[in-house]
Amino acid sequence: MKTKLKTIIVALLAALTVTSVNAQQEQGDKRTKTIFAFPEFREAKVIQPFGRYTTAKVNILLKNSTLCFVDGEYIKEAYVQNVLGVKIDSVQYVKINDRQMARVVAQKGYNQLLCLTTIDEKKLTAETFGGDNLPYLEIPDAGFFYEIDGQRYSFDLGYPLKDQYFFSLKGQIIPANESKFKAYVRPEMKQAFKHLMADKWWSWKDPASLTQLFTYLPE
Repeated sequence: MKTKLKTIIVALLAALTVTSVNAQQEQGDKRTKTIFAFPEFREAKVIQPFGRYTTAKVNILLKNSTLCFVDGEYIKEAYVQNVLGVKIDSVQYVKINDRQMARVVAQKGYNQLLCLTTIDEKKLTAETFGGDNLPYLEIPDAGFFYEIDGQRYSFDLGYPLKDQYFFSLKGQIIPANESKFKAYVRPEMKQAFKHLMADKWWSWKDPASLTQLFTYLPE
């Protein structure tokens, strides 16, 4: 009986391990068949300092997650020095540096978990054997050409994507990692945070895990 029970427990643990690995693989193999975050350019609320905003027809270019708009025959990268973020339909983006926009994944009070999604250039290059003789999309104001198709690339796969996570802590943008985040943990939660970091099932690459960190921050 004990042997049978032990066998069942081992089988369950193996199944959980496989499920965990598969989930990580699925999370690491996100793809899209368009170079933009949305299928078409959409009217959006562009948020500016001091409570101001304007509206424009925009999209997010996934090459480096920058805000773009249509100007006649051209797609142009938006000048975002005086832009804090943008709301496209129900999806909100926050500017995390002088160019890039990251999507708001979760929020508690004035703190936000952000996800920067971009095309995985290294993986794309490997899959297209360097991308020789591929057609390009030109975005003049953004200062680059971009591969959009090609005989040597199986486009059914779509473009590979990668996610990077950040926190906006009362407006201060930091990368989601232990060394940066622990400086913001409130004193009475530092020991609990240390225990959380020792949990092998917890991950800095998992949004559900990262959302738990709001508890460790000052109100």
